[in-house]
Amino acid sequence: MTSPTSEAAARAANPVHRFSVNGRPVEIAAPGGRRLLDVLRLDLGLTGSKEGCGEGECGACSVLLDGEVVDSCLVPVEGLATGGRLDPLQAAFVESGGVQCGICTPGMLMAGRAFLDARETEVAPGRSNAADGSPTDAAIREAISGNLCRCTGYGRIVDAIRLAAEGQAPVMAAPPVAADAALEPDRRLLDLDDPGADSPRTLADAFALLAEGGRRPLAGGTDALVERSAGVGAVRRYLDVSTLAELRGIRVQDGALVLGAATTYAELRRSPLVAEHAPVLAAMAAEVGAAQIQNRGTLGGNLATASPAGDSLPVLLALDAEIVVGGARGERSIPAAAFFPAYRRTALAAGELILRIAVPIRPDRTVAFRKVGTRRAQAISVVVLAVAWREEDGAWRDVRVALGSVAATPIRARATEAALEGAAPTAEVAAVAAATLEAEIAPINDVRSTAEYRRAVAGRILHRILRDAAVW
Repeated sequence: MTSPTSEAAARAANPVHRFSVNGRPVEIAAPGGRRLLDVLRLDLGLTGSKEGCGEGECGACSVLLDGEVVDSCLVPVEGLATGGRLDPLQAAFVESGGVQCGICTPGMLMAGRAFLDARETEVAPGRSNAADGSPTDAAIREAISGNLCRCTGYGRIVDAIRLAAEGQAPVMAAPPVAADAALEPDRRLLDLDDPGADSPRTLADAFALLAEGGRRPLAGGTDALVERSAGVGAVRRYLDVSTLAELRGIRVQDGALVLGAATTYAELRRSPLVAEHAPVLAAMAAEVGAAQIQNRGTLGGNLATASPAGDSLPVLLALDAEIVVGGARGERSIPAAAFFPAYRRTALAAGELILRIAVPIRPDRTVAFRKVGTRRAQAISVVVLAVAWREEDGAWRDVRVALGSVAATPIRARATEAALEGAAPTAEVAAVAAATLEAEIAPINDVRSTAEYRRAVAGRILHRILRDAAVW
């Protein structure tokens, strides 16, 4: 017989999670932080989502979470057919030959369906239409850029999504469903209500829990859950801050563009305020993973992770951003240039949380951003560079040159800034600045690139930015 104390311990270790899958309520008992992918496949027996890379790169595990496509391997649960008929997108895949080995197909369907649904409500950035109103190939390929097809059948998959978008998919009956598959299909996959997790209702509650220690703040989870599954770092309890109203929103206040720490990359891309006052942030956000990552990853999470390859960090350095943090003792503001004291470390004190990022609004300044990776989409940066300046009588002033992936932390290239300060962007100045940058940085060799390649690429990117600015 199990004692009440043992039962309480078991409940604490495996709290009950309640949510809806395919429109039907379910509940499971599982430890906090369990991957949505594992819940789907192992607990609920829904095996359409496949385990691929486990790091949010291949898209084989894509699902629709509250209408947004996400990687279920990075979320801490399958179905499109309704009324006995295949969804038009499923039928289009069959008609066009987009269904191949089947490993990537469920994830491709999720990404394609999210793309088609978004077109019905708004035109998302980068998802432009052809003259006849149908989506362009470029728009479709961006939508599925987070999904890898190992059979290299992208052409037929693109054809299938276009066919569905144009309403030309045939009507097809859905295959019979086994009697024990009790969950009725629907597109809404998850509505999480997890009473066992640390999900504070207010910022004050979050500060109190952080003060107790032993908790790691979690918003999108696109980095933290990769570390957890890889067994990197100490196992800690997560503090879900993703729904705190105080950490969300984009606004203009006191001459600055203020971004809540829980602002996602997708929100940066869609925001009219970002487009008006800091378009470089939208350009940067478009380079972070693909839709699955952009829908989950947050600006505050990128800062807190403090990876030298973090795409947003050099941009925030170039923008002279201020990182506003807070805890039980109050708030304080830290310049982005002082926020990364060492590799994977931040200036956050124990019990503090990133609250918001304030970017000074300076209409007279120009900011350029370039990223180089091993491939066009879903790439971790080999070099990421942001340059900011204002032009005065043909010369550059207040120059900022910031880089990622070339040092243990994101850095400002001070010697290069000095070489550009007060100079006009001529071919001669560009050559000197590029040479200065190559001499100034000290990259490392690692699995993604060599120090020599990083040094050469950094110089060429800077040279290109000056050339574009001057229009030689």
